Amino acid sequence: MMEQHEHQSADGNGGRWDWLRGFAAVVTEPRQVLPLLGKQAGRVFVAALLMLTAVSVLTNWLYFRSVPIRQQFEQLAQQQLERYLERHPELSPEQQATLRQQLQQGMRFSLPRSLLGGVFSNTIALLSLAGLLWLVQPLVGVRWSALRFAVLVTALGYTSLWGAVGEIVAAALQVLGHSLQVQPSLAAFVVPEEQPVLFSVLSRIHLGALLQFGLLGTLLARAAEMALWRGMLWSAAAWGLWLGALYGMGVLVR
Repeated sequence: MMEQHEHQSADGNGGRWDWLRGFAAVVTEPRQVLPLLGKQAGRVFVAALLMLTAVSVLTNWLYFRSVPIRQQFEQLAQQQLERYLERHPELSPEQQATLRQQLQQGMRFSLPRSLLGGVFSNTIALLSLAGLLWLVQPLVGVRWSALRFAVLVTALGYTSLWGAVGEIVAAALQVLGHSLQVQPSLAAFVVPEEQPVLFSVLSRIHLGALLQFGLLGTLLARAAEMALWRGMLWSAAAWGLWLGALYGMGVLVR
């Protein structure tokens, strides 16, 4: 009986909360994540969502506590509002004043607003990335039946821990450096006031995200028993399409 219990624990079925081990294993021993892939996908998704939402709230709070960072965000938001007003000259002075007042209120830190915004944006991000991982399979030479969708969801959920760590590190560096450009990504070479959309997209390509999608590609390759380069291509293709979609939407709403 003891041997049977140990065997169940090793393959991820031995306990109700065994799936949580994946979030620790993705840092300490990534190979231990493989037996957990595809199991308890719903719980892994929710746990990843809650983790990413908590990180969103934390980074928003850090930005709010930094006067230079808050001023930069206010300047960017003001620029976007002025462009909007230029495209809509039919707005009355009262309506313009209302929009400016709403802008000022939106710059204040609000825990409920941060929570709701974090849940919404991270839900969209996780679902979109999981969907893209599924859709790009033929483009990278992967059979539709190579892996179940639940495997993709759990692999993405577990590896998102590295992305979350990267977000915290980037926010801390920005606050300590008193500038949005002080960060471990290519956005450090882009002036946010001049190219806000490009800056926003490049900010997502930080060290934590590179580790996340590199590890995601490794897990997918091993789970599907394919060459490592194909798994990396699979992960990179989904991530690249997601970043491209963000850039396109950013340009359209400017």
